Amino acid sequence: MSTTTTLTDTTTIPSTSSEPQYYGRLRYIPQGQTPNPSPHNFHLPAMAEFGDVRLQPLIDMRPVPTVAELPSAKEGTAQLSTHGFTAISHPTRMNMAPYTPASWKDPKLLKELYVPDTEEMVKQITGAKTVITEALLLRSAVWTEEDALATHAGHGNKDGEGKPDANEKTPEEEELELGFPQFIGFSPKHGGASPAPKVHLDYAPNGARVHLRKYHPNMTAVAKDVIAAEEKLLAEGKSLREEYAASKLGPRWALYSIWRPLKRVHRDPLALGDARTFLEEDYVPVVVKTPNLGVPGDTSTHETESYLARWSPGQKWYFIPKQEPEEVLVVGLFDSDRDKDTVAAGGTLHSSVDLPGTENEEPRESLELRCLAIW
Repeated sequence: MSTTTTLTDTTTIPSTSSEPQYYGRLRYIPQGQTPNPSPHNFHLPAMAEFGDVRLQPLIDMRPVPTVAELPSAKEGTAQLSTHGFTAISHPTRMNMAPYTPASWKDPKLLKELYVPDTEEMVKQITGAKTVITEALLLRSAVWTEEDALATHAGHGNKDGEGKPDANEKTPEEEELELGFPQFIGFSPKHGGASPAPKVHLDYAPNGARVHLRKYHPNMTAVAKDVIAAEEKLLAEGKSLREEYAASKLGPRWALYSIWRPLKRVHRDPLALGDARTFLEEDYVPVVVKTPNLGVPGDTSTHETESYLARWSPGQKWYFIPKQEPEEVLVVGLFDSDRDKDTVAAGGTLHSSVDLPGTENEEPRESLELRCLAIW
């Protein structure tokens, strides 16, 4: 049941610093409310479910270290191992001539240049031996309740009889929808996706494991050793959360989102919650409908479990003001080594955030590279 949106002002904290102070609106699930899942693919529950709107202080993550500087960065710098996220100064070949902003919307160039650059960066900061990109998600629209995500892979493209109309797809679109990695939000018909202005974590631990098995056949093949070890433990009646890391039957694995703006961000930046400051009861599980990808003619879906959040005092939020394309956020979504000890298993709650006074700025453009890391 949804509730009326209420705005709670939490900006009464006195400032003793001469540095700029930032505040933004974040949307939570109200206490006592159970959210209804969205009927749309990849979508969180409707905005009406997020009736607890809080104006929260935002901590500036600058200075942003390079990959080489990160291990010795100043005390308090956000790290994957503590906060659940980090920021990296990471120019790539596509940030330089002869490439232009339009180059970032070319899947061929992204696969050839950006994907290997980013996978190598993730290996350097995590120590993972294998990093596989599963998807690239382009967001370039102002927020709307149903966006290009819902139509990906033909799931929202129906003919008069309610069946997928494959005749409307070009070979290029077929490749984007069935290939690996997936390119989401690159359709000339439907355009880019919109920001996600709802506090969430893409995968609860159960959702991460379903994702590994169901998202795409190529991903399942890469993760075969992980899945085999997990299935063995399950067959023995053991808890994966309690036993997987300690058993050493399978390799450590993690899911990350690498978030990069394509131009300076003036509105709807990404805000990241310090995982250490959230209580167990702050996490609200919800089912997200997800298409089965990579199988020609398969327009069925599966359900993954995500986390939404309730507000509680003490939560801390970080962002990069006017974030530039070379400033990259590495967002933890799941880590099998942290599954036993933390509710979110190394993942961090996050959301696009409304900055007061920026409502008329141009839409934010960003690219998320989502990847699987294996040690």
